[in-house]
Amino acid sequence: MTMPTTMRAWRMHDYGGEEVMHFEEAPVPAPGHGEVLVRVHAASINPVDWKIREGMLRGSFAVAFPRVPGRDCAGTVAALGAGVEGLALGDAVAGLSSPTGDGCHAEYAVIAAQALAIKPKALGFPEAASLGVSGLSAFIPLVEDAALAKGMRVLIHAGAGGVGSLAVQIAKHLDAEILATCGTSNMDYVRGLGARQAIDYTRERLDAFSGQCDVVLDTLGGDAHLRSFILLKPGGVMVCLAAAPIPDQAPRPDVRVIRSQIRPTRARLERILEWAASGVIRPQVTRILPVAEALSAYASSKGGHVRGKIVLLVRGD
Repeated sequence: MTMPTTMRAWRMHDYGGEEVMHFEEAPVPAPGHGEVLVRVHAASINPVDWKIREGMLRGSFAVAFPRVPGRDCAGTVAALGAGVEGLALGDAVAGLSSPTGDGCHAEYAVIAAQALAIKPKALGFPEAASLGVSGLSAFIPLVEDAALAKGMRVLIHAGAGGVGSLAVQIAKHLDAEILATCGTSNMDYVRGLGARQAIDYTRERLDAFSGQCDVVLDTLGGDAHLRSFILLKPGGVMVCLAAAPIPDQAPRPDVRVIRSQIRPTRARLERILEWAASGVIRPQVTRILPVAEALSAYASSKGGHVRGKIVLLVRGD
């Protein structure tokens, strides 16, 4: 197959709202050393996408315009850069682009080889695309940082969301006892994922569960972070994602705070994808849209309260 020189891609031309994004012709990127060109079949929507677009993370890394957004995708290997091992042309893969470069809301994306894993045949492209950012954001805090184990009690914030819905399932696989916060309409959904108790954050107070948890997974930050310390037993651990400002110090000296670093590796991705292929976890793809309708997906993500994951279908073959 002759490699095209141009592709259709979403590109942001400045910081701002929908007006800065255009679905347009762009050059097909070339992979450098240790990189892979992926022909994208499906790509996921994550809150970080619209946060980058609106300049909320400009203090963390610079963005060169025009910029293709999108962090995780699944597709097939179209070209290999020098030094790539373990992957071949035509392989079906899933993985994550770098937050500092062009992403995968496009027909082609360049991704570091070590941030890619072979997609199991049992998983479709949309399901595999949904597991990158969310899967790692659940796996690393619970499995690696908190060392969650059988019999431990964990509270997972936003249990119906992209990260939370996978975190509940991972915690269940680890035989932990799970409490999860969610809205009224998601109570049964969260219990169906494996939570022993769903906590309606619109009606119930967290202090009713004071001192009951070994681990809290904070996906929210801000006020929710501070209000969650009361949940921890002495010696407990709060694992946090950078969803909103996190205070520098814990208000309690008898608990630990770990800010999880969500960095993709092939080994981590392989484990998450295999768990999904074997049924240990179920990808929570609740909405699939054509890539041309990405602005609608961004708006839904920004509005909050999205159940599971929204995926963009780039090609259907």
